Amino acid sequence: MRTRLVRIACLFTSIAPAAAAVMGLASSPAPALAEEKSSPAQQSGGPGSAVPTEGPKAGAAPSPAGSKVAAPKASVGAPKTNAKKKAPESPPLPPSPARLWLIAPSPHGPWTLRIDNEGERPMRIPADVRLLRLEVDTLNKRAKKTVRCAAPAGLKPSGFPERRALLLAPGQSYMEHFDPRLLCFGKDEAALAGGSVVRTWYGWGPPPKWSKKPPAAPFAAESTDDPPAFAPALGLAAPTVVLSYGLPPKEAAANDAGGAEPASPVDETAQPPGDKAAQPRDEKAAQTSADRPAGESPEKRVPSDKSHSAGPPIKPIVDANAPRLELTSEPWSDAASPRSIVVRVSAKNAGRRAMTVAIRSRMLEFHVAGPNGETSCAAAPPTGAIPRDLFRTLKPGASADVSLLLREVCPADTFNREGLYEVTATLHANEPGSELGLDAYTAVVPAKNTTLLRVKSAPEPFYAAAPRAVPTPKPEASQASEHEAHDE
Repeated sequence: MRTRLVRIACLFTSIAPAAAAVMGLASSPAPALAEEKSSPAQQSGGPGSAVPTEGPKAGAAPSPAGSKVAAPKASVGAPKTNAKKKAPESPPLPPSPARLWLIAPSPHGPWTLRIDNEGERPMRIPADVRLLRLEVDTLNKRAKKTVRCAAPAGLKPSGFPERRALLLAPGQSYMEHFDPRLLCFGKDEAALAGGSVVRTWYGWGPPPKWSKKPPAAPFAAESTDDPPAFAPALGLAAPTVVLSYGLPPKEAAANDAGGAEPASPVDETAQPPGDKAAQPRDEKAAQTSADRPAGESPEKRVPSDKSHSAGPPIKPIVDANAPRLELTSEPWSDAASPRSIVVRVSAKNAGRRAMTVAIRSRMLEFHVAGPNGETSCAAAPPTGAIPRDLFRTLKPGASADVSLLLREVCPADTFNREGLYEVTATLHANEPGSELGLDAYTAVVPAKNTTLLRVKSAPEPFYAAAPRAVPTPKPEASQASEHEAHDE
């Protein structure tokens, strides 16, 4: 029985290469299968085995089928006839010719944003200062070395602001004046000081380095042609700026004019002709002599008691220890909408004696300067009906804090636009308490500082008018051209 099985295995081994050649199969699988099946016979060493135990390959039998089996190997490496040919790559587009500038005459503003089209074809840009990002390297060792300033999420556009889309022709620019505190708000405002280094980025950030995808919209500058004349830019970088320590030329000139000494009345050229101080002494003497009665000499005229004094005028006595109020407000307030605007005011007794005073929220007056102009939020008049328990006693150094919603005391349309506001508070302590037999402190106390308010969302948009392009200013006349810029 065992001999029969060995003969059957040998028979299959001899037939397998021929069958594989006839069916056009590859030569490698069949011999491998034959080797697996013939291994028992080879181990037994029985007669009738047609496959040699030694040789380079098991399928290399001296039969004509061996040549047919080798044909598929040559065809495996042959190129496919239906393979798609790669399209020729187009040359890369030139970079965007948009040029970004940041003009900062002083650390406190206003600053100017400027975008130039230096190319030969028109382009499309988003004319929105809220797309700016600033990196400020400070010299203050107590603060952070690098401060990153940007508009908050509620104020910055999430996508391309279509209402602010502007087409710039070759040789045109977009210019806008803005307050840098819109971006560097709150504690970051301390970074805006002399000697700080400012790096500016406008638009959206570049894709990550590991990404192989082409840049996708929105773009800070893109071509208006089809096909495009240049590659779109996700963002624009401005040259690095170092903030100065001084004031802008206009403010410095105003300070010099305010501190200049008045001209002498003798100098006729220094005064306008209509000024009384410019009259010559002879004319004044003639006018004085005309007012005197005839025959009276100037020596006989005796000055009155009011004009005649034996010594210098007596200065009024000031009680430095008397109780007095000092009003301060919080330096900044960030509000999501006009309904959530809260201002906190603190009234402190800066004297050395205690005082009795009534301080209510309706006694506060606010002066608001914002995008829509200036508005006054008046205080309520005295009522004379405040109960005794609302009068408080403030010891020296003690303070009373008041917080209120500005929407309740100001007109409804005061904060209808997004942006920055400056709020100045004034306390009208006008309740003397005489009807209760009290001698309360009364005074009008303006705040020592202003509150910078930023409104992120409002019924009216950040810009009131559409953007417009202006001719690119020349380098020698750049300062004069700033007056023609779009100031919003």
